Amino acid sequence: MAPRVSMETLAKAAYWYYVQDLSQKEVARRLGTSQSNVSRLMRSARELGVVTFDISYPIHRELDLEDELRSAFDEFGVRDVVVSQAFSDTHAPGDSQAAVMSLARSGAEWIQDNVVDHDTLALFWGTTVKAMVDVARFDRRIDAHVVQLAGEWSVDPGLSGHNLVRDLADKMGGRYSYFNAPAVAASAEEADALLSTPEVTRSLEFARQADVAFLGIGSFPTDTTRTFLDLARATKAEVSEAKKKKVVGQFAGRFYDANGEQVNLAIHRRLVSLDLADVRRIPTIAAIAHGKGKAAAVRAAIHGGLIDVLIVDPDLGRSLLT
Repeated sequence: MAPRVSMETLAKAAYWYYVQDLSQKEVARRLGTSQSNVSRLMRSARELGVVTFDISYPIHRELDLEDELRSAFDEFGVRDVVVSQAFSDTHAPGDSQAAVMSLARSGAEWIQDNVVDHDTLALFWGTTVKAMVDVARFDRRIDAHVVQLAGEWSVDPGLSGHNLVRDLADKMGGRYSYFNAPAVAASAEEADALLSTPEVTRSLEFARQADVAFLGIGSFPTDTTRTFLDLARATKAEVSEAKKKKVVGQFAGRFYDANGEQVNLAIHRRLVSLDLADVRRIPTIAAIAHGKGKAAAVRAAIHGGLIDVLIVDPDLGRSLLT
């Protein structure tokens, strides 16, 4: 049986984490314990009432722009739109980092308001999704199952899908499952071999059965898509093929055209992930993206019926209407 933790220890850990905004790693160092134990302490602090949350209004969102976008894309199946404010009183307009943090908080708030106990929530790694997990704070326990839409991209902790699902599940008070396989194989034959293993089959089935998918959108061939291509060790021929076939974006690691349709590419045959046909079948797909440079990729994903909930910053939101 685990030793009983004093209320004083819970309060101290909660103060460092929530008030001083220290990382779980730093809190663990101060307490002389593990990072995973800090996650359990935070959960206990919430359940025992050591930590409570008071959300102040008004909501920092661009409600008029949300209405415009909802009306513009309703015919393509977009059910809800969230547009975060790009900056707060302490940040100047145009502050990119402030815009990302504001958007990330809006994404976390959407999860709190819409994911319920016993849901399966599938994530796909991306810089904005990672920012959302980093800033997420929940004022209630959500007993959801958090899973990955694809295997692991890298041994780098900052790019880890394992860390992503574990950290979000710990903050929610839910459960998580790892996808124990690389997201990209060296060859199509190696990918086929991985896809036939029981563990990968099980992980893909978890993803297919998800109630909610939460993921970012990449513009081809820039930003996070460039990172993805580098991690996938994409050859010049594979990148050239994507350009020739007029790829405009990347969604869950799959490349699509201006109509939001998955393009038949050689690199797809090396992937260990759901394809877009499977992703489309998930009941609620929430896509988060920032920056007007992603307008073409986001618009194509909307037209292809890939997005049910759109979470964007004002610059991107306005660009989508032009």
